[in-house]
Amino acid sequence: MKHFRSQGRETALDDLTEHPTIPRREEPLRRLLESELITKIQQAVADLPPLQREALVLFEYEGLALNEIAEVVGTDVGAVKSRLHRARARLRDSLSQYLNTDPEIVTLEQA
Repeated sequence: MKHFRSQGRETALDDLTEHPTIPRREEPLRRLLESELITKIQQAVADLPPLQREALVLFEYEGLALNEIAEVVGTDVGAVKSRLHRARARLRDSLSQYLNTDPEIVTLEQA
């Protein structure tokens, strides 16, 4: 700190950003990679069996509670939980190679 003070390079904390800016030359690559990841996730969800996909979309994307999903699809909460578990396991398996991570760690929030 003494070195920077003596050099006159003090910066107010308010002037610092929380996230470092990405150089312009890296932005297209980042956008491309994000686009590829979104496409891969969409394909993985589309490849799920219909009942698993239905439960996953209603829970993760529509924000319905388990009992609401059970009522909508005409089954019990246990069946919805089972479908969600199987859907998540399939997504972990299908996306783990693309994300280059341990399949046990991948969550939908990361995806």
